[in-house]
Amino acid sequence: MTISSLPPYGSLALVVVNLGVVVPLALACLVLMVVIPAAAWRGKLNVPLYALLMFALAFVAYPVGRIAGSQSMHGTPLGVVVAIIFFLLVATAVGCFFGILFYRQPVAGDDEPTAASDSMSSPVAAIDKDHR
Repeated sequence: MTISSLPPYGSLALVVVNLGVVVPLALACLVLMVVIPAAAWRGKLNVPLYALLMFALAFVAYPVGRIAGSQSMHGTPLGVVVAIIFFLLVATAVGCFFGILFYRQPVAGDDEPTAASDSMSSPVAAIDKDHR
């Protein structure tokens, strides 16, 4: 069957069938790419951990993507599941990259005073000494 013999709404039916997978997957990827930098902005993890996660997830995502794109998996239900896993891994790795960009050093609150925050206002002691 050639493309010219398909009715004009045939390609639309293919898009509608895939929207049931594509829309939730896109939303899940978007959530991952927003939540991870938001946590970094709040200082939940440190930069080396975000970098380690980013490289580890990219390292795992590459073979998963190769498996998802192989000829025997393409179009099967297992292939769709593997492709979903691949996209979630990549979205998490990209979110970790953005987490590194948006990372903010946590500020000690009033309930947790530290000796460093009491003695100086600057992270570098020489800068603090120069301003006095």
